Amino acid sequence: MKTFAVKQYFRRLILLSNNISLGIDAGGTYTDAALVNMDDHRILQSEKALTTYPNPLGGIQDVLDKLDPEILKQTRLLSVSTTFATNTILEKNGAPVALILIGTQKVPEHLRDNCVVVKGGHNYRGVENEELDLDGIREYVLSVKDKVSAFAVSSFYSILNPDHEKAARSLIHELTGYPVVCGYELAHALGAYERGVTAYLNASLLPVARMFLEAVAEETKRRGMNVKTTMLKCNGAVAMFSEVMERPVETIFSGPAASVLGASFLSGKETCLAIDVGGTSTDVSMIEDGIPQISDLGATVGGWKTKVRAIKMETIAAGGDSHIWVDAGNILEARAPSVKIGPRRVIPLCRAAIMYPELSETIKNHWTPHNMSLNEFFQKTTLLLKSGYEAVNLSPEEIKVYQKIPSVPVFADDLDWKDFGGEIQFEIIEALVNKRLIQLIGFTPTDVLHVTGEFEEWDADAAQLGARKLAEIFSMAKEDFCRFMKRKFAKIMAVETVLFLNDTFSREELNAFMDKFGKGYGSSSAGDSYMRFKIDIPIILIGAPVRCFIPELEEFLDAEIIAPEHYAVGNAVGCLAGKLARRIETRIDVESKEEENGDWTIRYTVYTNDGQRSFSNKNGAVQYAETYAKKDIYKYMAENDIKENDVEIHVKTKEMIYDPQKPPVQIEVLIEGFAENKV
Repeated sequence: MKTFAVKQYFRRLILLSNNISLGIDAGGTYTDAALVNMDDHRILQSEKALTTYPNPLGGIQDVLDKLDPEILKQTRLLSVSTTFATNTILEKNGAPVALILIGTQKVPEHLRDNCVVVKGGHNYRGVENEELDLDGIREYVLSVKDKVSAFAVSSFYSILNPDHEKAARSLIHELTGYPVVCGYELAHALGAYERGVTAYLNASLLPVARMFLEAVAEETKRRGMNVKTTMLKCNGAVAMFSEVMERPVETIFSGPAASVLGASFLSGKETCLAIDVGGTSTDVSMIEDGIPQISDLGATVGGWKTKVRAIKMETIAAGGDSHIWVDAGNILEARAPSVKIGPRRVIPLCRAAIMYPELSETIKNHWTPHNMSLNEFFQKTTLLLKSGYEAVNLSPEEIKVYQKIPSVPVFADDLDWKDFGGEIQFEIIEALVNKRLIQLIGFTPTDVLHVTGEFEEWDADAAQLGARKLAEIFSMAKEDFCRFMKRKFAKIMAVETVLFLNDTFSREELNAFMDKFGKGYGSSSAGDSYMRFKIDIPIILIGAPVRCFIPELEEFLDAEIIAPEHYAVGNAVGCLAGKLARRIETRIDVESKEEENGDWTIRYTVYTNDGQRSFSNKNGAVQYAETYAKKDIYKYMAENDIKENDVEIHVKTKEMIYDPQKPPVQIEVLIEGFAENKV
């Protein structure tokens, strides 16, 4: 009774706070939620639920159900990160879009059937190359308007003069009323090809983003929450839901951005490396003086190279749910069997045994295949079943294989393959797995931790059974095999960390070098245990249950390695650590002519979305660029209820000089505005 009274007292104290925020991260395996008092950075409550596919809203509802409803009603800010944009691109489930390229441009290989090139565009001075072919645009739009739901437009050198993109947009609106995404609105850097791809992907994500974000907003209203709603972008900044609905492509990789912000927030370290171990991948990123490091290259997702600014990260397809499987090797090549982690994600045995109680008996009674026949889909611990997704656009052979697969776990060799001459159709199985029609169950790092006793979320007996089956291939005890796999997984984290800081190494070199480290399996001599890579900034671990890997990581890395309190929901907390930000890049071209008397006549031309303006002196041009950018930034912040005094402005000026004896040929002015994401 006394304990209950104390809990009620602290609950009343929480409800008195007027600065409670909610962060939600819908990751690959789990959807995490954290209620945070932003005044003192206390985590008031955190919960986890399994992410739901293909719509993550179900997982969000499940995790919200676990949170105190009265505290939820006191929440004033909601910030979300999710994989919906990345998954939509990877799974090619975006809305149908037509891309119009203006000027002499290369058509993206992926888009040959969804793209047209018309005359127009500008040169490197923003001067029109040739007149815009409005008749060509009209003809194309009318021919495809019944097949698409949006249009994307990208014109040559539109970052210096967007007039042709604006004219095309006006015409398309007049003809169809459909959404139109212009490249100049999304990217201010050179690269017409990447701008076109970025505009296309953004247009394809529009209905997906709107459906998801409106559903989340409706869910909060249903629970009596009156919240400001924001989402974390892949550069570590946040944006209002209304902005994300217009520019959803900027949210790809929001999860890794959330992890590095969460690592800094939870550890109190303004400068640190973050290692985020998720279900599918392990990501390494860095924050310096409170600002995430941004890649100089645009984000690349699913083979699409974009102009989206994203955090710099190293990633590898190895996570808590990654498939641990044995490669049989090759006698002719003198290649011995080896154990691999990933890249494919599977349902861990320990979790599958809860979902399918008969699983352990199925594994025990299964005939063990010969070790030299093993491949990714033919293992002592790997089963398959139908995923439940709708099967469409399958070849006749794929249909025959798909119809063999039951809705309960089964080994591939237990199925009837007579109509295929007795041969298991591994290539077709792989194709159906890639199409998400077949789900795999297998041994994973999560199972490893159930065997070592460091994680107890699911069925440890199923994990023990899987470990024994794999360990016997290498004549090892299951405990030794799992210690070996823990160290192997830690080495993956260590290798990615070193690669992030220094890419002059190759991954192969680092793996071979680290095999000699430490006191575990693979070290070659006692002296090697004194060798480690030294890293002078803290390494913060995020994701459940990363704490278990600290001893193994310390064998490879000489660094302060921290798993802060609430590390398991670090991404949900990171959603709340992002700031509102606005970045304006302005280019100033410099035309100079040396007179006979040795003086220089110089003209500075400033390019903005409002057009060009020329100045006779550098200070006037730079000041105009700064004034224009700040006006835009303050307007953006005001739209988000942020006052000018609460905006932090950063100004960077870069001059391109080819000859020190001559004036610069170009000046770039970068203005960034930051403000706390608060109500």
